[in-house]
Amino acid sequence: MMTEKHSGFSRVVNETLKALRRNKFDAVYVRSREEALQSILQRLPSQATVGAGDSLTLKQIGVFEELERRGFTLFWPFGENVAKEERRNVARRALLADVFLSGSNALTMDGKIVNVDASGNRVAGMIFGPKKAIIVVGVNKIVKNTEEALERIRKVAGPLNAKRIKEERNWELLPCVKTGECVDCNAENRICNITIIIEKKPRTLDIVIIIVGEKLGL
Repeated sequence: MMTEKHSGFSRVVNETLKALRRNKFDAVYVRSREEALQSILQRLPSQATVGAGDSLTLKQIGVFEELERRGFTLFWPFGENVAKEERRNVARRALLADVFLSGSNALTMDGKIVNVDASGNRVAGMIFGPKKAIIVVGVNKIVKNTEEALERIRKVAGPLNAKRIKEERNWELLPCVKTGECVDCNAENRICNITIIIEKKPRTLDIVIIIVGEKLGL
C-alpha cells in the first residue's frame, strides 16, 4: 500500500491534484479520515440538506453519524432507519439535496473520476441535481489512467463490493465473488450496470474531491 513514507507518494498525489484542478474540480488533500470528516463539515452550510450514495469510505470516516448528531437533514437510502421499500424514494430525494456525498471507485492521475454503479443513484448525484458534490477518496484508489481505473474496478472494487453487499443485504452471491474478477455476468443483482467517467467539472454543479492519505473503501 502506498503511504506518505513511500518515495512516490507525494508525486502521485500532487500530480493527481494538479490534473483534477486543471479539469476544474476543487481538489484537496488531507492526511487522515478525521481530517476528511472535518473537511466535509466545513463545506456544508448550516441549513444544507445532504444526500448520499452507498459508500464504505463515508461509513469509515463516520460522516453519517456526525451529520445526524448535528441535526442535518440527511437523505441516505441505506440508513438503518430507512425501510427497504423506501430506499428508492430516499435515493431520489438525495439527488435534489443541496450537497451530495459519495466515495469513488477510482481517480486517475490525469484528473478523471471513474465509477461503476448498479442502480445509478450514486453516479447521478455526482453529475446533475445537487448544487455541490463532495467525493472522498483514499489514496489506494489513485491509478494512472482510465484503463487502469476500469481494470481496478473489474479486479478489485467490483468483486469486493459484491461480497460486501451480499453480506450486508443478503443478496445473491455474484460470480465475481467466486472468481475474484468481473466475468460480465447477467445476474439480477449485478452491481456493474452503469459506467461513468467524469472528465471535466459538469456545468451545473461544483465538485469537491477530498483525497485522504489512508486506505479507505474497497
